[in-house]
Amino acid sequence: MRITPLLRPLEPPQGPSRRSVFRLWEELDYWSCTYCDAAFSPMVVPEVDHITPLARGGLHEWGNLAPACRECNRLKSDTGIEAWLTSLAGGSSAECDAPGTESALHGA
Repeated sequence: MRITPLLRPLEPPQGPSRRSVFRLWEELDYWSCTYCDAAFSPMVVPEVDHITPLARGGLHEWGNLAPACRECNRLKSDTGIEAWLTSLAGGSSAECDAPGTESALHGA
């Protein structure tokens, strides 16, 4: 009699590692926030944002990743990109000048 385990071992996450994402962004000079254009520094911590959040069916793939500062990433949370940019623009347009949002987000 053979007993089959009910639980499978955990598999490593698919897609690029955080380290490889940051390394490539540094090489490509994408070293500022996608949304507010703040340059990353010890005071502006870089994070990996999922453009389409994982909670909304987004994938952990290169095309769905963007560099974001901690503040923008927290504010965006699991909101879809179009809805979040619309809220930043203050209303009905799905497009916004993301670099123009820096003063509102970082109090500059």
